[in-house]
Amino acid sequence: MSVRRPLPSVHTGLSHAARIGAQPESRAAVQEGRMFHRGDHVVTETPTLDEDLLVEPEGRRPWVEFLTSTPGRLTVLGVALIAVVIAAGVLTSAAVGARQQRVEVLRTHTEPLANAAQALYSSLSIADAAATTSFISGGESGIGAEQFTQAVGDASNALVTATNGVSSQDAESLALLSDVVRNLAEYFNLVATAQANDRAGNPVGVAYLSDASALMQDTILPLAEQLYVRQSDAVAETQTHTAQLPATAFTVTAAALVALVLAQLYVVRKSKRRFNPGLAVATLLMAGLLIWLIAGSLVSTSASEHARTEGTQPINTVARARILAQQARADETLALLQRGADTQSEIDYTRHSQALSDELTRQLDSSHGDVAADDLRDAIAARDGWLAAHRDIEIALERGDYPTAAAIAAGSGSGTSAAKFAAMDEALQNAIDRLRDDEASAVTDAYRSMSSLAVGSMIIGVSCGFAVGGGIWPRLNEYH
Repeated sequence: MSVRRPLPSVHTGLSHAARIGAQPESRAAVQEGRMFHRGDHVVTETPTLDEDLLVEPEGRRPWVEFLTSTPGRLTVLGVALIAVVIAAGVLTSAAVGARQQRVEVLRTHTEPLANAAQALYSSLSIADAAATTSFISGGESGIGAEQFTQAVGDASNALVTATNGVSSQDAESLALLSDVVRNLAEYFNLVATAQANDRAGNPVGVAYLSDASALMQDTILPLAEQLYVRQSDAVAETQTHTAQLPATAFTVTAAALVALVLAQLYVVRKSKRRFNPGLAVATLLMAGLLIWLIAGSLVSTSASEHARTEGTQPINTVARARILAQQARADETLALLQRGADTQSEIDYTRHSQALSDELTRQLDSSHGDVAADDLRDAIAARDGWLAAHRDIEIALERGDYPTAAAIAAGSGSGTSAAKFAAMDEALQNAIDRLRDDEASAVTDAYRSMSSLAVGSMIIGVSCGFAVGGGIWPRLNEYH
């Protein structure tokens, strides 16, 4: 039985290697047909992703994720520190600048105005006493007339200074000055009328002079005293404010320093480094600003307190003593002009002279104003001589010896009442001048102690801001 073998075909005649080589292409073709044939259509374009169809996971906040990360925290820390240190510099500069402005106003405006008010009162009081003395001494050519002319000139200068120094917004002080000027015109008219009648030998001149003195003592001098008290209170109030420590500047600067120290500890822990140069420089600068602020404030406060306790307060006491002395002198001369018939003037003299003695004793026993102690002792010695001369005047009037009483009251001798009063008034004026010099020196020290701090604190604050940026930025770069 014969066996038929199949004839070899073309397919079967291919080599095994050829069949193997053709398989990958066939598979690729099959896969291509599967991927790009969609029913009867052939897809020839590459598929793309539409980003508009993407949906963020619900609740996802990129900025929260950034802030909770280390770079985000460092960024927030840097911005916050820069804001804090610059704010510390700005607030310190503002506080110190305001303080310096008050001290400058006190030094150049308020205190000179208060002194002008005091000089106005004293000059007017001296003019009133001198006008009476000129009558006693026998006319316009005597010592009293010269003193009256000098006192009127001094009062005019003080009035001009006070008028120019008063702020246009200080309505009360302007009203006081206006009343003084208006009443002074009437006073000078009364004095001129009295002098004209005296030259003519009319006794009515004494009555006109008494009216002028009453106008001065009851109206003009109280107005001038109100002006002085008002300006003196302004000086004391300013010195009280400048003697206070700038609490806001201290608080902000100390808070900035603490923030810098804590920030440096945080950055050191995060960066695994022991030292951050930028933050260290900022910390040292802020610590220097705080030390500068403390030292300057203590010196300024001490100087302002010295100006108040060793200057303003003693000046007020001595000024009151001088005012009382001038009032007593006016009472003395007016009582003599009335030839002892005016008992009220003698009563007023006793009251004013006793108050004068009390003020001088109180100031000399005080622990403040020691720079004027020698002048006060001279004033007390002259006061004792003046009181003794006044007793001689009373004795002369009691026995009816008016010429002797007038010579003691208005004479030029060293033992006369006029000479003793002039010595006492000069000693009181010297005491005021010494106290003013001490006060001015203290106020200048208060100004100089913080003169550079206003600008320096601003520079330090900005420098700290740059130092903070220089310390934080390199750490942020490490995360890029």
